[in-house]
Parts: sequence; C-alpha cells; structure tokens
Amino acid sequence: MAEKNPNSSPSVSGKVFDWAVLRRVLKFAKPYRFLLRAAAVLSIALGAVTTLRPYLVKVAVDYAVEEQNLTMLHWSIALLVSALVVEAIGQWFFVLATNELGQRVIRDVRVRLFGQLLHFNTSFFDSTPVGQLVTRTVSDVETMADIFAEGLLVIFGDLFKIFLMIAAMFLLFDAGMVAVSLSVIPILFLATRWFQKSIKSAFTDVRNQVAALNTFVQERITGIAVVQLFGREAKEASRFEAINERHRDANIKSIWYFSLFLPIIDMLSALSIGLAIWYGGWRSLVDPGSVSIGDLTALTLFINMLYRPLRQLADRFNTLQMGMVASDRVLKLVERDDQLERPGAHRGSKVMGSVEFDKVSFAYQEDQPVLHEVSLSAKPGEMLALVGSTGSGKSTLISLLAGMYHPNSGEVRVDGVAVKDWNFADLRSRYALVQQDVFLFSDTVRNNVTLYRPIPDSDIMTAAEAMGIKDFLLSLPGGLDYDVQERGGMLSTGQRQLLAFLRAYLVNPDVLILDEATSSVDSQSEAWIQKATETITAGRMSIVVAHRLATVLHADRIAVLEHGRVVEQGSHSALLKAGGAYANLYAKQFFGSQEA
Repeated sequence: MAEKNPNSSPSVSGKVFDWAVLRRVLKFAKPYRFLLRAAAVLSIALGAVTTLRPYLVKVAVDYAVEEQNLTMLHWSIALLVSALVVEAIGQWFFVLATNELGQRVIRDVRVRLFGQLLHFNTSFFDSTPVGQLVTRTVSDVETMADIFAEGLLVIFGDLFKIFLMIAAMFLLFDAGMVAVSLSVIPILFLATRWFQKSIKSAFTDVRNQVAALNTFVQERITGIAVVQLFGREAKEASRFEAINERHRDANIKSIWYFSLFLPIIDMLSALSIGLAIWYGGWRSLVDPGSVSIGDLTALTLFINMLYRPLRQLADRFNTLQMGMVASDRVLKLVERDDQLERPGAHRGSKVMGSVEFDKVSFAYQEDQPVLHEVSLSAKPGEMLALVGSTGSGKSTLISLLAGMYHPNSGEVRVDGVAVKDWNFADLRSRYALVQQDVFLFSDTVRNNVTLYRPIPDSDIMTAAEAMGIKDFLLSLPGGLDYDVQERGGMLSTGQRQLLAFLRAYLVNPDVLILDEATSSVDSQSEAWIQKATETITAGRMSIVVAHRLATVLHADRIAVLEHGRVVEQGSHSALLKAGGAYANLYAKQFFGSQEA
C-alpha cells in the first residue's frame, strides 16, 4: 500500500486557453452543434440588450427628467423594464442551453472513457492506482462540463459584452471622458495576465491532490482488514492527515490568488468611476452643455456594467482553468492506445482446445524475467497440470493464455493461432477461469453466477445439483436472490469458490482454467469442487494450476516449473518413477519428508 506521488502528473503550460485541449474537447460537442450555436447567438443577443439599458437611462434623464416630459419618462421606463424582462428570459435559455450541452458532452465522454478502460491491457492497471482512475472517470469528467456551462461560452459572451459596451461608450459620450475613465485598463490587463498564469498552476496542483486523496482513501478502505489486523489505524490516519493538509494547502493557494485579484478589480472599478466624474465635472464647468447629467449617470452605469463581467472573468477563468486541467487528464486516457488486441483479429465461434506454449519468455519488468523459453502443449480433451513453488511462473502462463499480456519472445497458440492474433472477445468467451481469489460483484447469487446472462433458474439449480452444491444454494437466505455484498463479503472463501465453479460450469467452456482453485477451501468444499472438476473437465481441454497435488493426480500431463523454467513433465506415475522434482514435491505433501 505504497503512497503514490501526488505530483507525478505532467506540468502545465500556463496558458489560459490551451487550444490543443479545447479542440479535442470540442470534438465531443459536434453532435450537439445546435445547442452550441444557440448558446453563442443568445450570448450575443444578451450583450446587445445589456448595452441598451444605460442608454435608456440616459434618455430618461436627459429627455424626460430634464425636460419634464412625463410621457417620455413613461416610455423610457417601459422600455427599460422590457429590456430587463427580455434579458432575464434570454439568460434563462442561455443557462439551460449551456448546461444541457455540458451534460450531454460529459455523458458521451464518460461512456467513451469507461469503454476504453474496459479494454485496456492488464499492465496498465498494474501501474495505475484505482483511486486515480475513479477520479478521472467521475470527478474530472464532471469538471469538464463546466467548460460549457460556466466557462467557454460565458467568457465569449462576457468578452463580446465588454467590446460592445466600450464601443457604445465612445459612440455616445465625449471620447476624452471615456478615455480618461478607461485609462486604468492596462493595469487590469497586467493583473489578469498574472492571475491567469498563477491560477492554472494552482489548479493543476489541486487536481493532483484530489487524485492523491482519492487513491489513498480507496486503497485503505479496500485493504481495511490488513490495516486493522496489523494495528496501523493511527499511522494511516497520520498519513491521511498529511495528504489532506497538502490538499488544503493547494486549495488555499488557489484561493489566495483569487482573493487578491478581486480587490484589484474593485479598486480599478472605483478608480474608473472617480476619473469619469472628475473629468465630466471639469468639462461641464469649463464648457457648459458639453457633458450632461444623463451622460455622467449613463457612463457610471456603463463602467459598473463593464467591470462586472471583468470581475466575473476571474470566476470564469477559474472554472475554465479547472475544466482545461481536468479535460487534459481525461482525454489522455480517452485517446490512449493501450489495448493488446490487434485490428482484424482472428475470429472463431468455437475453440477446439489445442494449446501450445512455444519457447515463451516473459517479464513484467525488463530486468526481472519471470518465464524462460517455456515450451508446453496440450491437445483437445486433455488435462494439463502446472505445479511448482510460489513464484515459479504458473499463473503468468495463465495470464498469457488469456491474452492479459503478450510474451516478450516466443508464442502462445490456441488452435494453431497465436493468442495475440485472436479476437479476444471470441477467445475469452470460450474460456472459463476459476481463480484462488474469487471476485464477486455486490449483487445476487443469480447475477454473479450467470454474469447477467439470461439463464433460467431451473438450469442453474440443475447445474448446482450436478456439482453437488444444490443444498448449499438452498441454505442461503433467499437462495439465488441472496445478496453477497461487496466482493462477496457475506460468504466464506470456500463458498465464493463454489460459486466461481458454478459460474464456470454454466459457461460450458471449451477450455477450463483452474488457477489454485482449491488452495483455500476446507475438505468438504474440496470434495464438492473435485466432483465438479471431474464433471466440467470431461471431454474438454483443461489447465489446472495447483499446490495440492491430490487435485492433479489424474492429469494427462503434469509440468513442473522452477524459477520460470519447465524442469520436467509427464504423467503422475512417470514423474514419480523419475524421482525428480515432482517426486520430491509429492513426498513433502503426502509423507512430510524432505526427500523423495
């Protein structure tokens, strides 16, 4: 349960708009062009309506109040109220369109990502923490939605609104007064640029710490039995506190940048208004009539409205930065080519059962070989048994046969076709694998043994009766409807393996693989399993990995592995007569002797 480095993700560029990431995200929005375009049109319309409001105030002050024209005042107020109603309705449609677009996109991304994960090769999961993948699939994908709901389109609307208001200000008012009031804008641009660079680095660190936190929690909850049995509660709590502190510090750092930027915006807004009133007042004194009360009132409103989207841009950039960082992480997984299966793979409706390992060598890590030129074969209908000490490479051979990994050299063939050239769905559909560590889903017995395929209950009970475990199933509360809970936690190890054998029986496989399937069961369960094994293996190819030699005495061929090499192979009687490694293993298990 080693702690993962929370800062192991790639560094970020510091750009606000990472166009490469944005283009990749927008590919998922193509099916929803209508929503995207509708939101863009609405943002433009909202900008125009918003810009109209200060002008209506100017009209009301200069042409209604100043000239005491009650009719004009009523019309001005009516138009102003109408503009507010139109703006409110447009804003409602805009929010609805952007959020629906975001949710549709992340639905597609999440489905695509999970589909990718289901087909990734085993080595990917060996090196990637489960908690990190959960973060990518749930939290990071959810954050992507904000690019559309609160980020990109909203920023586009705000920038258009800013441009429109500045243009209107220069058209409606004295150019000098507008220029003086906006003279602080360059300071705002510099502050915004600093904020953009700083906040992206901060938010990347936040996402790193979220992934580290999820990974740590997931591993400790999954391994809670080990934590408690070895009395590590206090130590793991201390390590969690340290990770949580890093998560807190990363969030506080981002908040610090944000809290510093907002007062700068407020200060510059107040300064702009002050400059506008000062310059407008001075002009009205030296040149009476050049600046009206309506001009000053409307310009003040324009400045307030101008700085409001500028101030909100900090929030928008916040959201966009988080969305960009999350999108980059998610898309790296979505676009990752980590599948072992080749295009145009061999397909077959039935596997005859001929298996051959031809000079197979393999290493999980380059400098630590596990198999050394292993050559084995078995014909249809035969039972091949693999025996040897722990770490000799038995289970690795099974993983290669299932296509979980590909050998570094040599070939594994099924029916004369290399495993790497098979269509894995076809190949694996004809296998049935029973492992020592049986995985059961948090669901009913029925769904676990059928793997959600439509199999009548009568057929399940007939199979259970053939295996001799019907009474066991009937003894469970609710029978086939019994909920085994997460990972089958409500059942013993032996009971879980009985269900795994029943699952294999129902598959009716062409090739049966038993990987240490009886190493953790009691004598009664082993007797049931032995009966089931004899029934299932009859007439089909079977490969049995075993520590207990009693389960493989009748195998057609027994291969003994030591340190990744086949040291001898043959039938039980032939190997006993040879007096080699197998005879020594047999003597240790059955007679307690150190020598055969």
